Amino acid sequence: MFYNFLRASFRVITHLVCRYRVLGLEHVPESGSLLIVTNHLSWYDPILLGVVLRRRVWIFTKAELFGWPLIGGAIKLTGQIAVRRGESDRVALEKALVYLQEGKALMIFPEGTVEKACKLMPARKGAAMLAMRSGVMVLPIAHRGTRRVLRSLRDWFPRVTIEIGEPYMPAIAEDVPRKVGLQQVMDDMMFRIASMLPPENRGSYAEALQEDEAIGSI
Repeated sequence: MFYNFLRASFRVITHLVCRYRVLGLEHVPESGSLLIVTNHLSWYDPILLGVVLRRRVWIFTKAELFGWPLIGGAIKLTGQIAVRRGESDRVALEKALVYLQEGKALMIFPEGTVEKACKLMPARKGAAMLAMRSGVMVLPIAHRGTRRVLRSLRDWFPRVTIEIGEPYMPAIAEDVPRKVGLQQVMDDMMFRIASMLPPENRGSYAEALQEDEAIGSI
């Protein structure tokens, strides 16, 4: 009930602070285990995506927020996963696996931090490891414009676009070493996100994606 109350409240707030459009909402499975991977531009990202997606979502949240007044309490009450950034967090990984085994939808920001330049940064392998250990469907989401939300009065009510890709099942070929395979899985996740962004926002994945698109057009 508390999650639904927060979601309804933030839906109203979101309509007051930005203009957003959503593409591909039909790609979101209505039930079942799901790992959502998306780029990270603003502290408002998890709020906006939680409002947009029609099913409840649990989110990897930096551990520092759990100690904040009010915000920390809300995060705890809604069962979000605390993760210590910049290090291997086995506790967070194990909790995430339990959530996925229970059929929950879990969201992770593979870049691990907010990108102020609005360009994709190299992702860490945590999302790939989680996907392969759980064996669940992955749903890539790309969004742009959230960096301007609640930044200044001069830029009030910015346009935000959220594009949801098709869910897929990642896999590692049998003849590929696991470490290499995890990197390939992670790169594939980020390429799917990058393909839904304008070229100027693709960052670290722009060149490789451009090469793949050029080969595909031959």
